[in-house]
Amino acid sequence: MAGDFSQKNLDGFRDATQSLKLYRRAELGDAGSGSLIESLYVDPLPNDHVLNTMLKPNTTFVVGRKGTGKSTIFQRAQHELRKRTDVTSAYIDIKTVYEASQVDPAMVSQLAQLNGSLPPGALERLLLHKAFLSSIIGSIRDELKRRIEPTFWRKVRRALGGTLEELFEGLDEILSDADRTRFENVLGAYLRTGLASRSLEQGGASGASANFSIPAQPSVAIGVEATRSYTETTADEAEYADVLMRTFDVKKFILQLKTLLDRFKIRHLYIFVDDFSELPLEAMKVVVDALLGPLNNWSDELVKFKIAAYPGRIYYGQVDKSKIDEVNLDLFSLYGTGDIVAMEEKAVDFTRRLIQRRIEHYAPDVQAANFFAPKREDDLWRQLFYATMANPRNLGYLLFFAYETSLIYGREISARDVRIAARRYYEEKLNAYFEMNRFLQESFDERSSIFSLKELLDKLIERSKALRGSPSSVIRDQQGRAPTSHFHIPLEFEPLLATLELNFFVTKYYVMTDRDGRKVAVYALNYGLCQQNNIEFGRPVGSREQRYRQYYAERIFDYSPILRDYLASNQEIVCASCDVRHDYSDLEMLRRYGMLCPACRTGTCNVINLSRKYEDTLRSVSENLLLPRVELGILHTLNSEGRPLFAQEVAGDLDCSYQLVGKRAKALSERGLVHRGENEQGRRQYTPTPLAKRVYLAGLDESAEDAIEI
Repeated sequence: MAGDFSQKNLDGFRDATQSLKLYRRAELGDAGSGSLIESLYVDPLPNDHVLNTMLKPNTTFVVGRKGTGKSTIFQRAQHELRKRTDVTSAYIDIKTVYEASQVDPAMVSQLAQLNGSLPPGALERLLLHKAFLSSIIGSIRDELKRRIEPTFWRKVRRALGGTLEELFEGLDEILSDADRTRFENVLGAYLRTGLASRSLEQGGASGASANFSIPAQPSVAIGVEATRSYTETTADEAEYADVLMRTFDVKKFILQLKTLLDRFKIRHLYIFVDDFSELPLEAMKVVVDALLGPLNNWSDELVKFKIAAYPGRIYYGQVDKSKIDEVNLDLFSLYGTGDIVAMEEKAVDFTRRLIQRRIEHYAPDVQAANFFAPKREDDLWRQLFYATMANPRNLGYLLFFAYETSLIYGREISARDVRIAARRYYEEKLNAYFEMNRFLQESFDERSSIFSLKELLDKLIERSKALRGSPSSVIRDQQGRAPTSHFHIPLEFEPLLATLELNFFVTKYYVMTDRDGRKVAVYALNYGLCQQNNIEFGRPVGSREQRYRQYYAERIFDYSPILRDYLASNQEIVCASCDVRHDYSDLEMLRRYGMLCPACRTGTCNVINLSRKYEDTLRSVSENLLLPRVELGILHTLNSEGRPLFAQEVAGDLDCSYQLVGKRAKALSERGLVHRGENEQGRRQYTPTPLAKRVYLAGLDESAEDAIEI
């Protein structure tokens, strides 16, 4: 069989899988062919519906989990827009810009000494936001220059008789103005605004006189209501945004930009904003309120944003939701509007088209089907869909693992190979989410909240495994092992599964009516997780398939009691003022009264998720072992790949910039956790040290923790 695959064809298949794994902008336009993205792009919907939606002159949010193809859609849309002379585009990797926005500690210290300045923490935030927005405006300027230069150079010369540098003088001047901003005046304006606002709020609350003043070191008073506290926080953010907008003079920027583009008959500027949901909420608010919102609303139809975001992690701010488009790339949103069989067929078809298109390009001498076992080929395509949920990046990883276990040995990829690859992907890439977050540099409550979801996942798995031996006729009537991979819950419980879904432990599969007439959401456990736990995936097929269309709606698959028990046992309701704990059954009543504590009548009650099962595990981790999320991700990626990696390879797995990886890897090296070596060409490579493997990657025992200080 080995002769069936030439080395050229094997290399082509491997390259096809790698192209599916690529992240963000690292992908298809860098291969030396401007038309490559056009050749490889496969739209999730017929007639390029998603692409055509992106090309409309509307602000659009593209929503989907990691790997759903948001950045590929961006690149395909930009490629199409470059064919037009009446529009231009710019690409902003918002996460990388945010990471590159550094505040000079010396400047923070110096400005903190000014009379009447903001506290150092607030001042640092203001300076960070200023640098952040300055970087974004600079990126827009650079992108415009790069887009316009090859297309409009001659037109520019004829129209203006000058150089491109002269054309962009206006934008350069805006950036220079931002750098020359006198923060003494800005901070003074902010303090006057804040003083007036607080005086008014205090007077309205207690009738105090207008002599209210801000102390040098403000403190939080006991007994502040939740609504007031939230209002002050929101007011602070609004004041920051207002100061930043006045500092940058956004309207002036828009006017200059519009004047410039009008000279080229350009009617629209499409700004593609990638990785929006990777920002912290605070930064997300400032970006929207101080830049995206004003540019979108004040630009007289000039600026149209295309924003990539995760489900449930979007801040719209002042952007009018009624005037934007939203494209959701996850399974149910794309294909779940008909019956469940039609949904599966559409998703399987997209999976097949995606694989075939890539292999046709990278291995043109062989048909895609030749790489797969010929028996029951349609079932194999369906299994590939089950294993990846039609997610392009997950598909790339799975096919690469299958390549390593079968094709390089001269065997076609079989159903068994898909199952093995899916389990390997789950165990190496997904399952480490909880283990690594044990060392996350966050508060104990935050880490406990993450591990409470692990408890919930454990209970879902236990129930699915227990159903295999259920005496119910639904299970008993099946030939062989009955599928128990799916379950349903009432729609109001969906937010509880949002984080598990974002990290691919579960996937929303369908919405249907259960046997009691309720609308319920059907979820599927991860296919690789099911392989690990010997849970049969899918639904029964055969002569009674029509009946099995409602299989997931059976009462035995109602997991709402599990979620109710999780809420009751893992959530605490605690007053922030008097520390009184309230019963979970009181939650609805508390919500009706704005979470006001009935014990002290002044404090605010907060819902805290706690992990009872893993509390001892979390408390056993010393604080000096905690690391930021990115650094934990670097260690995990280096360990899971099992070979020295370049910064760009690590960045591809983590969805971040290679510059950030290099910077954080240096910090890890200083702590003795990463070895920074060089290959024969002198390129930097990284591997985890034995210390990192012993402490973070192989579990941490008490003796190791007592003996090790990092």
